[in-house]
Amino acid sequence: MRKLNNLLAGFFLLSVFTVAITFTYFNTETVSITFGSFVFSPLPVSAWIIGAFVSGGALGLTLGLGFFYRLKSRAKLKRLSKELENARREIQKLRNFSLRKLP
Repeated sequence: MRKLNNLLAGFFLLSVFTVAITFTYFNTETVSITFGSFVFSPLPVSAWIIGAFVSGGALGLTLGLGFFYRLKSRAKLKRLSKELENARREIQKLRNFSLRKLP
């Protein structure tokens, strides 16, 4: 099963690489991008699009993975702290409970 997963992952990466090369080959017209007061040098359309995908993916992985993990950990820590405090209160009540009050 692991070999099949590796084979499929390799095939997927090879096909993405092939599509990127084909896209780059057919989109060679140069375009200058203006973003506010910034004017970037003219590059092929394919370079701008592939660069946007790569930088967006890298930024998404960098920000997304750590943020959601920390958010999940904080929520779990808060829940477990609350459970611990409730358990401590219950233990204290049971220690203070007198057996003489039982019928």
